[in-house]
Amino acid sequence: MLCLIAVLLISLMPISAAVAAPGGKPDAETIKKIQRSFPEWKLNSSGQCAVSRSNGLWAWKVILERPVAANIRSSFSGNGKGYIILVMVPDLGIDPGKDFIRFFDWSIPGSELKQYTAFLGCGQGYYWYMKSDIARMELFRRTMRISGGDNMDALMADALNVRDYDLFTSRTAVEYFRGRGPEVVPRIRESMETWRKEEKELPIQHLIALKITGSSAAVEELMKIASSKDHAMAHQALSLLTETPFLAPDSFYARALSVPEYTGRVIRIFKSRNKMKMILPRLRKLVRAPRTIAQYVEVLSALRAYDPGFPGYLGKEGLPEYTACNDIMFLMMRMGETPDTLKYVPIEADGAGTPTKMAEEERKRIEPHLEILRKSRDHEAVFAGAVALASYSPPARAVAKEYSSRVRKVGVEIIRMLPADFVIAHFDMLAKSLVQPREQTLLRMIRQEYGGR
Repeated sequence: MLCLIAVLLISLMPISAAVAAPGGKPDAETIKKIQRSFPEWKLNSSGQCAVSRSNGLWAWKVILERPVAANIRSSFSGNGKGYIILVMVPDLGIDPGKDFIRFFDWSIPGSELKQYTAFLGCGQGYYWYMKSDIARMELFRRTMRISGGDNMDALMADALNVRDYDLFTSRTAVEYFRGRGPEVVPRIRESMETWRKEEKELPIQHLIALKITGSSAAVEELMKIASSKDHAMAHQALSLLTETPFLAPDSFYARALSVPEYTGRVIRIFKSRNKMKMILPRLRKLVRAPRTIAQYVEVLSALRAYDPGFPGYLGKEGLPEYTACNDIMFLMMRMGETPDTLKYVPIEADGAGTPTKMAEEERKRIEPHLEILRKSRDHEAVFAGAVALASYSPPARAVAKEYSSRVRKVGVEIIRMLPADFVIAHFDMLAKSLVQPREQTLLRMIRQEYGGR
């Protein structure tokens, strides 16, 4: 190969030129295949860029271009165009190898996307070298059925750490690892370790890439992270493992059941696996020592549906009391209280549209559902639904604070429908088990409102 390199004459051809030197050229069908691989790109130049004096071996360079959208151009220093450079060397039984890449001119204007220069390998009767973003590089490699060359797994693992326009390169790399199996797990792990040394943000893209490999080795890695002392990383890993597809074993999900943020998800996982009996003992303990109000509400519903030995067992999903509370929340919503609705309040001669009139109409709408709760003998279901309303505190940007305030007030009103000794006992139970400061604050506020009749 060194001999071959020594006798090659390399032309550094500028992008705007299309000068062909004497000698061989690729067949027309291959050039058409290149262009068909990138239908939205047009040919900038195509010509010979190297030739051997001794044996006639040559290299051919093809440059494609296309305009870059105007809204992207300002984010990088280029000439408003994107480029793909391909160099092809005929397969005459002499492998030019990876190092051959350094003898060609790969210079292009700046790009909004990370550019890779790589030896793709051999296919269609040629050895291929390419410079482009990594998505089009991988697409061309697959389309032309090129094999060998640089390790694409390694390139994609490196690409996970790239920040470019709209995170295009890292998102491409994540998708590349889908279904790749256990072989790529070490590379993703190594890339993730590099990211953590250099960046402050969590390596979410690496965790996603691990999961979608679909391998048991990746699941083991995610379970290890989910059990680590790094709480932020643990939550990200646990979040992925509790999203479909559910890849972890039952034993892992059973342990995760007690984590409040994921209790509802884990219950749904065991429902989907028809294994609710496996977690009933844990649920019985959680309902009497919940760590959050939401966990209490979710666990009670699951026990009523799946545990024949639990008081108030229904044998089916959907507590009527929860449905009534949800209906009340929906019927209390007014125009302009969510980001997707306009705040429009018509003022009519008879007072329609005034705050007082709207409150009266709202009361009429929710009264039938309040009556369901008054008549219910299932005090605990009423209490759980009411506490969920009374603790309602979504992000300020999600809904108007006026709506949240009305929902909380009606939640306290529903709690007051219940026997006082029952309410106090359940308040005390929650006070002993809620561990998060925010949850404790919410409970104190509810108790103060309840006691301030």
